[in-house]
Amino acid sequence: MKYTFKYLILVVFVITTYNNFAQETINAYDPNSFILGGDQKSVPATVNLLPVAIIDVEPDPFSANTGSGTVISAEAGLPVTSGAAADLDNIWLNFTQRSNNYQPSRIYVSTNQPVPAGMTIKVEIEIGNYGVEGDFPANPRYGQITLSQAEEIIVYDFASGYTGDGVNNGYHLIYTIENPGSVSLPDGFEVQYRIK
Repeated sequence: MKYTFKYLILVVFVITTYNNFAQETINAYDPNSFILGGDQKSVPATVNLLPVAIIDVEPDPFSANTGSGTVISAEAGLPVTSGAAADLDNIWLNFTQRSNNYQPSRIYVSTNQPVPAGMTIKVEIEIGNYGVEGDFPANPRYGQITLSQAEEIIVYDFASGYTGDGVNNGYHLIYTIENPGSVSLPDGFEVQYRIK
């Protein structure tokens, strides 16, 4: 009897220990066992979307489809530069913008160096020609902007949006270059677009 009682206590101890450290068995055929049962916890999560601002001028000046001119485009985040070929009649301003709390942004245009004396470079957005793709509020500045190192607004307040990519999307830019004295642009001259 004494040994039976000891064995009984040992068996109860082993079973209790096994139950305390055993994993719960989930029946995959019964969704209630893993949806409503088990060790469920909730963990709160907060997702903060950072603002995004990407601007691009198309077409790519390094492709075989460009024409001739003195001002060329570049990829998003890089300035429009001089010194290679581009079709000045078919340049498009593409952008993607997501702001914090719908804070309005604007697109500015300027040059990185003074425009040489005797030369005038103007840019404007063709009104009503905003491309075929994207989702953005069309809010361009009307009329030509004479480019200089001072930033000028070319697109007014918008909170968020995207234009689509490439030619025939976004804002169609029209450049006018007046250069009666055939003055050359300095090395490294750039036309810059910036969202801020």
